[in-house]
Amino acid sequence: MKNFQVMIFNSIILIGLGIYGYIISGSPTSFISVAIGAVLLILAFPVKKENHVAAHIAVGLTGLSMITFFVVGFMRSNNIILIMAVVTLISFIFYISDFLRRKKERE
Repeated sequence: MKNFQVMIFNSIILIGLGIYGYIISGSPTSFISVAIGAVLLILAFPVKKENHVAAHIAVGLTGLSMITFFVVGFMRSNNIILIMAVVTLISFIFYISDFLRRKKERE
């Protein structure tokens, strides 16, 4: 899978689970993951066109949100947040492996 495809998949999961979390809990903090997913979805289109700045912003946002989701998920013992954290971790691994592959190709 390409980076923009992984980014779209991750953003759909974050948006879907965020809306689901809001429906079952009524907490407006559920929209944090929806906002992160929306930003990643918007950044997926420049990444598809090989925009490196957008790709680096997306990787930074993904890494930061992954750490936050793990911390909050374990503190609250919330499985929905932990699912978001795991999906975001897998996306982060895809991004890093793609960056390393591209670096090797340049050398």
